[in-house]
Amino acid sequence: MLPGGLEVISAAPYDGIARELVTKMKFAARLTLAGVAAERMVRAWGAAREGWLVPVPAAPARARARGYDVAYALGRLVQRSTRAQLCPDLRRADGPRQVGRPRRDRLSDPPAIARVNPGMPPPEDLWLVDDVVTTGATLEACAAVLREAGAERVRALTFARADSLGPEARAA
Repeated sequence: MLPGGLEVISAAPYDGIARELVTKMKFAARLTLAGVAAERMVRAWGAAREGWLVPVPAAPARARARGYDVAYALGRLVQRSTRAQLCPDLRRADGPRQVGRPRRDRLSDPPAIARVNPGMPPPEDLWLVDDVVTTGATLEACAAVLREAGAERVRALTFARADSLGPEARAA
């Protein structure tokens, strides 16, 4: 669990090979590595799972610069290996990059998140999908928007998690 109470299942600690894989997916245009990450995520989450997967949106400028959204790609790949449905219902405003920001700044000024389809109630049980959770600020911001819209249960599935989150965030 994150300090705000969000349950997170992560496939690997964010160090060593997992950190290198995330870095290459995001910053070296190695999107083919998403298949490896998604396979590990399915193992941690369970291939028999059902539910709704909501990719954590990338900032528009960063998605344009990369030419893809890593979390969306992971969500599609996890969906293909499970009985889950993809529900890309969130968008993110451009803002300061999270990379390199101090923990306190990330937590005090999380990304601005909104729903794509605000008139349509979200499914009751959702799983946010992202490549890595470091402070949890972005996941918590996404979860808050979905809960406010009526989602009863919001949890998260990530490829990697930072050790600074403590043992309660290391589910898997």
